[in-house]
Amino acid sequence: MTSQSSTVPLRWLTLAITMLVTSLGLGGCMLFGGLHADAIAHTAERPANVAVYLSVRDGKDPVTDLAADNFHLSENGQPLGSGDTNLTLLDRRAVAEHRVLLLVDISTAKDAGARRQLARGVAGFVESVKKQQAVTLFAFDGRAEPIFVAEYPQGDGEKVEQVQALEAQTPQDPSRNLHGAAMHAIKQLDARLLSAKKPIRIGTLVIFAAGPDLAARVTREEVEEKIRNSPHHVLTVIVANEEQDADLGDLAKDGLHRAPSVQMAGIGLDEAARRVNALEQQYYLLSYCSPARAGARRLTIDVKRTTLEGSEQSASANVDFDATGFGPGCDSSRVPRFASGTTPVPVQGEDPDKPEGTAPKDPGPQKPSGDKPPAKDPDEAAPPPDLPGYAPLPGK
Repeated sequence: MTSQSSTVPLRWLTLAITMLVTSLGLGGCMLFGGLHADAIAHTAERPANVAVYLSVRDGKDPVTDLAADNFHLSENGQPLGSGDTNLTLLDRRAVAEHRVLLLVDISTAKDAGARRQLARGVAGFVESVKKQQAVTLFAFDGRAEPIFVAEYPQGDGEKVEQVQALEAQTPQDPSRNLHGAAMHAIKQLDARLLSAKKPIRIGTLVIFAAGPDLAARVTREEVEEKIRNSPHHVLTVIVANEEQDADLGDLAKDGLHRAPSVQMAGIGLDEAARRVNALEQQYYLLSYCSPARAGARRLTIDVKRTTLEGSEQSASANVDFDATGFGPGCDSSRVPRFASGTTPVPVQGEDPDKPEGTAPKDPGPQKPSGDKPPAKDPDEAAPPPDLPGYAPLPGK
């Protein structure tokens, strides 16, 4: 009797090794899941206000359903009751600028029908994401730099049904400069965040690629290092099969999604939009009134939740602050004042004051279109979401 061969195809073995290394690169614990809490920024102000900007993940998945009673505080090891601290969740947008840059491959969208379908898929992504975050749109083919398409300010505004400016972009170079476009997009996202007036700045780059890099203007190692060292979230939507995943997966440290074709890009972009929204919702702005009145304090935030499967999870984050001069009169619903540039975004090798690195400003209520950056960048805090545990802004 002959035995059936159990040899694993080389491409599947390569893909498995790539996924394992990527998971370990994100932290060994990410491979096996588990709750993780990270303090992004914190501040302590008189009379006794303490606030922390916190992210919470279950493995690599954002945790988006927490309420105030999921967070438990202690100072210098002494547990603090919720009645003693008036712990409150404030609207994250009061202090944080979350911004998305969508980089779209038009190298294979050579006919009007393909561009029209691609533009519709992009419009669905923009419509979903811009409710919470501003969206910048760039397109690329084989040219040295991507082309600016449109800017969409955060807010409901006019419904985006079609991105006409993208539909009008015909490919000029049939090659594909994926690596170079990604490097340039990171610089553009850096510059936009540096121009934001809110103290906490978090960016997300989403790349739609019809295939691997063909131009070889930038090496794969260079772009992978750039993405790995970037503070931004990076997701990739690919028109590819399993054989190409290993080549493009390293450009997707926060999520890899697939579309069957360029004309059906909306399938992958819809999945990416849901992921982008969840990444933004994993951040929580905690505010409370400290009972301390002097001295150095170590705040421990214990996060506890029950999963849909019924298992209990917990994680902790620590921050240190000085309670010297603290006293009565604290209001935890007050918007905290973080130091400007609490989460600075490095722009390596580029002067943000130069025109190339300067973000085009938002167009206000006008519908974004054309090839030039619009003109105004609003900075006012958005109203808090209608969710349990979120306090309204003062005076609202």
